[in-house]
Amino acid sequence: MNRSRYIIFGLIVFMVLFVLAMPDPEVSKSLQPADLPWKITKHEDGSTEVFKLKPGISSLQQVIDRFQEPEELAVYRGKEKSTLEAYFGTIKIGPLEAKLVVTLKASEEEIQHMLEQAKGLSLTNSADKKIKLSHDDEITALQRTITGITFIPKYSGLDSDFFKERFGEPASWLRINDQAVQYFYPDQGLSIVIDSDGKEILQYSHPAGFTVPDEAVINDDNNS
Repeated sequence: MNRSRYIIFGLIVFMVLFVLAMPDPEVSKSLQPADLPWKITKHEDGSTEVFKLKPGISSLQQVIDRFQEPEELAVYRGKEKSTLEAYFGTIKIGPLEAKLVVTLKASEEEIQHMLEQAKGLSLTNSADKKIKLSHDDEITALQRTITGITFIPKYSGLDSDFFKERFGEPASWLRINDQAVQYFYPDQGLSIVIDSDGKEILQYSHPAGFTVPDEAVINDDNNS
């Protein structure tokens, strides 16, 4: 009798552990291969899709629904121009962790208006001026179109072969310095900065608005 109780108890424990070990359907969704950064879908209208988002079409609210609330939403005043950006900090896509930044569509006039209504001023690490938005501009920004997605993997040291295996040979490339090179994939709306001393940077945009620097070199396997 005692032995039967032990067997029954053991079966119950096994069933409980089995149920607990089953993957959460919501977690399983986040592990789909289609979500990975090298899974870019090209649509008939010329747009592309990555992370279930379409650069040039999707809104900031859709990015938030996909990931999380941004840590910062501000105008960044760089040396050449000002941009409206949302910084999401560290996100997780399947097994990958990365920093995510999206650029939002805003005209020079709209950005100037935001600056006039701004909350305050702070300095980023690059010494560019960062101006936080007013509450009204933050609300309006939710429906703004994302013009670009910047994905910076937490793990550094990914080499050229890693990216070529997943994206193919770039259409052109640009040597930034002795440690870094930039690859361009116009038909995918993608550029990749590969830096042996720093972080790799993947930038996605709508192919129709994708630009390649004049100094970029048409792909030559012997030089890239």
